[in-house]
Amino acid sequence: MMGDKTKIRKLERKDVDKMIEWGKHDEPIFYHYNFPYLSEKERDLWFKIKTKKFTKKCFAIENLNGELIGYISLRNIKFFKRESELGIVFNPDVINKGYGTDALNKFLDIYFTKEKMKTLFLKVGKFNKRAIRCYEKCGFEIINEVYEEFEEQGLSEEIKKEIVEKYKDFDLKDNKLMTTYYYMKITKEKYIIHKNNLELLITL
Repeated sequence: MMGDKTKIRKLERKDVDKMIEWGKHDEPIFYHYNFPYLSEKERDLWFKIKTKKFTKKCFAIENLNGELIGYISLRNIKFFKRESELGIVFNPDVINKGYGTDALNKFLDIYFTKEKMKTLFLKVGKFNKRAIRCYEKCGFEIINEVYEEFEEQGLSEEIKKEIVEKYKDFDLKDNKLMTTYYYMKITKEKYIIHKNNLELLITL
């Protein structure tokens, strides 16, 4: 499906070969979003893990030139409750170009209409202001705030200390990075209201 800036489609194995050519985040707090260099067999396994399990689905994000710029994953899919958890990753080279909001809005249309789901959850670090703004613009609401271990603990002791000194949302506890995460969600009802409000604003 096409948005104003992006196209959402089913993820294919050949997409993984393109992801290893993406740029890299320079900030240590975003290192875990960098797509790692994987051998061909490791790429086969990555694709299988993301797409072959009953509780997971994965979608590719392209720009209008057909270039792969990101992917969206659904995990912990509960078909009886019609709910799941969202993950979204972009090539660092294309961030801050409006692709995130456009792609997520289009994906929500797929999720709630074609996929016939009822609720979508996500988890985002309080430090990730850019992502939070994107999610809120798409209609997500914060439902909980939890102080817990940072997702990436494999950083050197020196880098961990640098993060704590530079970013106010981080602390060190027993040599583990701690930070605050927001848990957010959007329901089909909320999505419909949000979409109608956006369409109304466009016509005014």
